[in-house]
Amino acid sequence: MILWDYFVLEHRLRNGRTVVEQFVAAHPELSEPERQMLLGWRDVVQGPFEVQGRDGPALVVVNLVDELTYRVRSNMGPSVFRRSPRRSFLLARLVAVGEEWMISGPMNVWRAQERDVAYQMALEMSLRAPEAVYRNPEKLAQAWKLQRQDRDRFVSFFGSDLMVVASDQVVGRMAAYHAFCRAEVSGTPSSAPASDEAAVFELPPDVLDAETVAIIYDEIDGLGFYAEFGLVEAAFADPDLLRRRRYREHTLAYLQDDSVGPLVLRRLAARDPERASVVFRRLLKKPRFDWTRDGEELLRAYKPEHFRRAPRPRVSPVSERLAAYARRR
Repeated sequence: MILWDYFVLEHRLRNGRTVVEQFVAAHPELSEPERQMLLGWRDVVQGPFEVQGRDGPALVVVNLVDELTYRVRSNMGPSVFRRSPRRSFLLARLVAVGEEWMISGPMNVWRAQERDVAYQMALEMSLRAPEAVYRNPEKLAQAWKLQRQDRDRFVSFFGSDLMVVASDQVVGRMAAYHAFCRAEVSGTPSSAPASDEAAVFELPPDVLDAETVAIIYDEIDGLGFYAEFGLVEAAFADPDLLRRRRYREHTLAYLQDDSVGPLVLRRLAARDPERASVVFRRLLKKPRFDWTRDGEELLRAYKPEHFRRAPRPRVSPVSERLAAYARRR
């Protein structure tokens, strides 16, 4: 049922539209409020909710992920809420109906004694899907603030927001940095990380197999790891290196791979825009390319997804009770 509910409301078909969007398009007789309500169902709120109590036919709940309060109804009537007493927990999906919310799909109920199950799920959702946290504007502002503080610690520890190291040094350096962060936050003396602590920090195989890795902590894009940055950096410093296959392939990959954000190419090009122009003339075989004039258009053409979505921090703040639960574990 969850899969079906997701398919109807959120999954995009080959034509780029959801089932509910196609339904609205096929029914021009719908009033504008009805159209807006149905299209609003693309924005589903899900996750564990703590029950605060009943308010007439509605149930008042607080989402453990975004910490917002929702007044919830069911299209099966208020009797379904009899098994949801105060301080119990719901696992449900909600869609907006006017100023209130309606349960969409199945609903699971956990007793108050099972709060750790709800907390664990909310913690995992907060870390895996920070967009769910950012529904709360206060949480979004808090995340930007936390990211700025974390970046300041990164610069304080490494001396710059960009560091290039051999791939076999990345895990150890980042483990040491995390130990430094914990000491800064807790106010206790910093110490070298234990070997098992370093092992917890995992990176994708392409990063671990690279000769060099850039670790960049950007103000907007947050912390990122970029494989073979040394080769690409060298090509921007000396475009003649693009005659060699390795330099050419990796530099072209930085342009074509959508997982590499525009910030990396912007930073490299900003060092010497004239040489950057030569790099892209040779890569793209466009003799008139000029980075200052054409660079932004090029990035938008090759990395459209980065321009479609609003900038979001890489930090996901959790509530005090979820943080306390994590510490207990």
